[in-house]
Amino acid sequence: MDDYIPVIGDKPAFSKSHGPELWVIILEKAWAKIHGNYERIEAGESHKTMRDLTGAPAYEYFVDGEPNMYDKILAADQKDYIITTGCNADNEAEVQHLKSKGLIGEHSYGIIAAKRIKDKNGNTVDLCQLRNPWGAFEWSGRWGDKSDCWTPELRK
Repeated sequence: MDDYIPVIGDKPAFSKSHGPELWVIILEKAWAKIHGNYERIEAGESHKTMRDLTGAPAYEYFVDGEPNMYDKILAADQKDYIITTGCNADNEAEVQHLKSKGLIGEHSYGIIAAKRIKDKNGNTVDLCQLRNPWGAFEWSGRWGDKSDCWTPELRK
């Protein structure tokens, strides 16, 4: 592998790191080399990527057809598995709806933590904390950082 990184202007064209780290850019370049080019790894299936990078078994589930999906997410989180998720956006209206909430359609997110809690009314709520790889905006819907769903006890 050579040490050339594709750029637009003076910034990396694809993955970007926070600060002086290069490992993300180098890992992405290696992944693109394995698959022949960057275009072939765009919008890839994250479970296949995790399998190939770690050698561990990987599974893909679709929420609509998977009973007890959140129980599986909780169990995987408790075992410290690497978990990713994403949301589909089949048309421009869905893309804009997701964007208004701080999400990007057809994009993978790492699940940092999964919790099942009781809200201030005693209702059970399933929450996932996502890593936003873009870092330019955040979830603005219910249970976002500025949401009034959070009570002082739940913020801990």
